[in-house]
Amino acid sequence: MPVGGDESALLQEPQEAALSSRLSVHREVGEGSPPRLVLHLAGDLDVDTAPGLREDVTVLAAHSTAGLLVLNLSGITFCDTPGLYTLLALRQTLPLADVDVLFTSASSELRTAADRAGLTTHLALGDVP
Repeated sequence: MPVGGDESALLQEPQEAALSSRLSVHREVGEGSPPRLVLHLAGDLDVDTAPGLREDVTVLAAHSTAGLLVLNLSGITFCDTPGLYTLLALRQTLPLADVDVLFTSASSELRTAADRAGLTTHLALGDVP
């Protein structure tokens, strides 16, 4: 079941979207309670790609009635400060719309960037599948 309130509309959208030639998102609808939507991110999360991710996730949250959004970050190959702050903003603002956010499987590149920026604890990068 997706995070969104209109399940049929979300399921009919493409399951993979390229936010740019450098960042792709694969959507997977998870089972369980609360409703879960998993986004698998792959590529570069940077000053050029972060705004598209933020916009797309904001649209998903706007159609949501509640649930859990899981961002699988194992495919991130590069992340700069704007990318990190985009993740932080999602983590802090989506719960205001009753959408909990969980980051999982952060790549070593993402973890290194978060460590350098001093954001590791603020991002709560988890290893939950």
